[in-house]
Amino acid sequence: MKANHNISQDRIERLEEIGFQWQCVDHDEAFEKRCRELISFKEEFGHCNVPVKYLGKWCDSSMRTAYKQIQKGMKTDRNISQDRIERLEEIGFQWQDVDYDEAFEKRCRELISFKEEFGHCNVPVKYLGKWCYSMITAYKKIQKGMKPDRNLSQDRMKRLEEIGFQWQRVEVFEKRCRELIAFKKEFGHCNVPQRYADNPSLGQWCNNMRTAYKKIQKGMQATRNLSQDRIERLEEIGFQRNYKNAKMLHACATTNYYMCDGSL
Repeated sequence: MKANHNISQDRIERLEEIGFQWQCVDHDEAFEKRCRELISFKEEFGHCNVPVKYLGKWCDSSMRTAYKQIQKGMKTDRNISQDRIERLEEIGFQWQDVDYDEAFEKRCRELISFKEEFGHCNVPVKYLGKWCYSMITAYKKIQKGMKPDRNLSQDRMKRLEEIGFQWQRVEVFEKRCRELIAFKKEFGHCNVPQRYADNPSLGQWCNNMRTAYKKIQKGMQATRNLSQDRIERLEEIGFQRNYKNAKMLHACATTNYYMCDGSL
């Protein structure tokens, strides 16, 4: 058939180079694709406050703008039906413009809570680990004179540093092992009390290791990364996994009432 528009072979090839598709786009599928991307973002970062570099333009310029127009009784050029509104709300999408400073502060408060509980800011991936890693990555790019993917201003850097955030990732497990070795050199054993005044983080960590080991023995999923290599590393140091009252054992050891066989 004769086309209504001048579309030569050169033009066809030009469009295909760009990635143009000749089949009509299924807008429902396009919407669902964006929703899946939004879900993936939320799974990684824990929220739907998407930066412009990712889905930000679609979230803000398209969905939020269209929603506001609908709320004002205006006609929108975007297809945002009630079903789509409910779909986005199920994911956790917010219709109000996102205050990214507040999102950053929320993460900082979570980081502070983690530090208060564990005594450090070396956050596992399960908690804020991915967000912390993104901050470190942005920081490194800034140090190299590159443009970071994240908004990491000088004020935000100072805020994180005040909390105790470290820009270099520390291998927490090995750090704790070194502290455990130092403890053993001083006291002759690895029975660190959970509330060890000189190093509360070490006591809590030892307790976490024992808890993780017990779960593994019961066939449960441990909340801590305790691989076989790590178990062997601890055993080499002399760590014992079954002490029920490390505080009492430590107190007895320091007063020479601790017997060689571990009894009192």
